[in-house]
Amino acid sequence: MNDATAQPINRRGFIRTAALTAASAAALPNSFAYVRSASLAKSKRDLVMQVLDASGKPNYVPAAFFQHFPAGQHTGDAAIKAHLDYFRATGMDLLKVQFEQRYPKTVDVKTPADWAKIPVLKEDWFEPTLYVIRGLVKAAKPEALVIPTMYSHYQMANMVVPKETLLRHVQEDPEAVSRGMENIALSIMNYVRAATRAGADGFYTCSQGGETSAVADRALFNRVIKSFDMLVQKEVAQLTPVNILHVCDYEGAYGEFNARFADYPGQIVSVPLAAEGKPLSLRQAADLFKRPVMGGLDRHGVLSTGSPAEVVRATEQLLKDAPSHLVLGANCTVRPDIPLQNLQAAIQTAHRFRA
Repeated sequence: MNDATAQPINRRGFIRTAALTAASAAALPNSFAYVRSASLAKSKRDLVMQVLDASGKPNYVPAAFFQHFPAGQHTGDAAIKAHLDYFRATGMDLLKVQFEQRYPKTVDVKTPADWAKIPVLKEDWFEPTLYVIRGLVKAAKPEALVIPTMYSHYQMANMVVPKETLLRHVQEDPEAVSRGMENIALSIMNYVRAATRAGADGFYTCSQGGETSAVADRALFNRVIKSFDMLVQKEVAQLTPVNILHVCDYEGAYGEFNARFADYPGQIVSVPLAAEGKPLSLRQAADLFKRPVMGGLDRHGVLSTGSPAEVVRATEQLLKDAPSHLVLGANCTVRPDIPLQNLQAAIQTAHRFRA
């Protein structure tokens, strides 16, 4: 990393740079006990990294599930402890850092012209999240990859204005809205650069806005959403080695899935359960994106409502037809009250599947 990455990014530098880039396992039944001398000799970060090696066939399936913590555990040492406790209790294989800050509503956006007034946030605005990242890097980086969440400019924009207003303005004047989207993207780049210096191994780069209930018109999607997604994510790919593209289905389903997302960056792709009106299997997703995939389990399904034994059976069935290079996970964030034993059951099943 050169000295330029240590400076807050400005509008000219952003465009120029972007243009150059195109409870524990003991609570489980005894059947979960296993011996994996080769795997146990490696750290969790090594085991995830071997998924990225296209030349080999991994003998270990990493797994990770993410959730938001209570409000009192969003910042400071309480957030660091919550992340570490959850990471170690579940036995998951990477440490994702939640992003809990909301883009400030310093402007009353009533017309498309108002979008240009949205401010570019400097690095110090992100300090609450950066503090958590630094603490987790210090505590766990030798053990596992530390991957902070990076919300998209579209998601951040939805923190500034109601979704209905945003979508109406996109239809009325996409160029005016794009000026505000650019300012938000510049802000995200300031966060990304600071988090990289803090020791992040990569980012969980989220994308929304391409759902059939949002910006369904692909030309508008490309102008207002994809253009800035790609600018930021290509820069992220230059700065860090392990990035997970999360095509988020929290807000709804996608049409024209292939055309919208197949060329997005990301060494691993976290995929929804359905696209273009049809189920999307992990094997289909791997064939589409030509790289490792993440997901497979419905956050509202057996993982949330079943018993540990039912989770084991569902996980084993899923993995029988899964591609060789994958990370087991859910289609999005799991609810905070999900039974810990269910998460442990899914993760331990993945770990022993190829034993």
